[in-house]
Amino acid sequence: MLKKIRNNAFAWNSFVLFSGSMVNNVLNYIFHLVVGRMVSVAVYGETESLISLMTIISVPAATLIMVMTKYAAECKAQDNKKRSYELLSYFNKKITQYGTPVFLLTILLTPFISKFLNIESNIPLVIVWVSMLLSLYSSGAQGMLSGWQKFKESSWAAIAGGALKLVSALVFIAVGLKVNGLMLSFFLSAVGTYVIALICLKFIIVTGKNDTHEIAKLNFGSVKSTVATFFMGNLAITALGNLDMVLAKHNLSDIEAGQYGALTIVSKIIFFATGVIAGVLFSMSAEHNHKKESNSRKLFLQAFSLMIMVSVISVAVYFLAPRLILSLLFGAKYNAVSGYLGWFAILVVLFSLVNLTLQYLLSLHRVKVVYGLLSVAVIAAFAILFLGHTISAILSIGIIAQFVALISTLPFIFNSFNSASSSLKLHNDELG
Repeated sequence: MLKKIRNNAFAWNSFVLFSGSMVNNVLNYIFHLVVGRMVSVAVYGETESLISLMTIISVPAATLIMVMTKYAAECKAQDNKKRSYELLSYFNKKITQYGTPVFLLTILLTPFISKFLNIESNIPLVIVWVSMLLSLYSSGAQGMLSGWQKFKESSWAAIAGGALKLVSALVFIAVGLKVNGLMLSFFLSAVGTYVIALICLKFIIVTGKNDTHEIAKLNFGSVKSTVATFFMGNLAITALGNLDMVLAKHNLSDIEAGQYGALTIVSKIIFFATGVIAGVLFSMSAEHNHKKESNSRKLFLQAFSLMIMVSVISVAVYFLAPRLILSLLFGAKYNAVSGYLGWFAILVVLFSLVNLTLQYLLSLHRVKVVYGLLSVAVIAAFAILFLGHTISAILSIGIIAQFVALISTLPFIFNSFNSASSSLKLHNDELG
């Protein structure tokens, strides 16, 4: 069985990244479960809203991972380590140039954001801003590893960061730092991930520095265009997946926000378990597209089928044993809202499918899809802000938004299939 997996590049890369991601996800879930059990429901709601906010403002970092993965995959196709080194240096300079003034602006806006989220102290938000600036540098390194399909090394970097976050969180909770300490653990995690990623990139850094051969100047005009496209795509998918938790903290009571946070975390096990499929699909499809190979359609269908299989099983389990799942993970204090868990699972499955289709389309440069997704995210955010004053209301709006988002991607998927078939036919005719 293992030999068959090794002989299938997509299956093996998926297995490696899935294994590493699952270890990291287990660490992350232990983090959430420890926090959920050791702090009050209100503190947990505040923590989860800050984590969701952190996810939303990490869109530039997520964009950088995708862009770096794409161009690193092209470098891998050419076995060009020097160009990879130049890309990494270029992006680090741009992060410093543009990231620093944005960071200073967020510091000035901190009091207003704290008031909107009903958070008394500004300190947790300041720690969030610092962590996000550091994560930009870390994301460049992570994207380079993914582009070179160093999934094992990338997984080790993520695992190291997750372990450091968990251990430091336990220490900070023990000494009574609560929310401040929990946000500080995210900063330490970003540091750990970045250091390990740089160590794993030694094969590129050393070769790039020592290589004296001249190469063609990088076309940064195309890079900037790709950054803009991927930023919009990541902004749309991140808003679809996290704005509900941020707005729940604004609209709901402290207790309800904590309950919503627990339901979100438990249901997102599905997303974290299947998200690796989208990550591998993006990297491999980008490489095949650069090589003008025509089997990216087959990769997508493999990924989509695997996603559906895992999702159906997960939703069934969440509907059949919601109280048991919540009790095992968080204890009895969240049992009052266990009836929502199956529907939260449906919400997350739809979101996971939207993410999969988006990653595939972006790997093929099908960029127009992002505008539709961003429009759905904006409309959903306003609907939640003005109409989402209960858990069920926010959940209903979220499910409708994810379904509309998924439907909006399908024409682009079918169009990409038709284009691939036409290109393959033309190529065969030319050979004939």
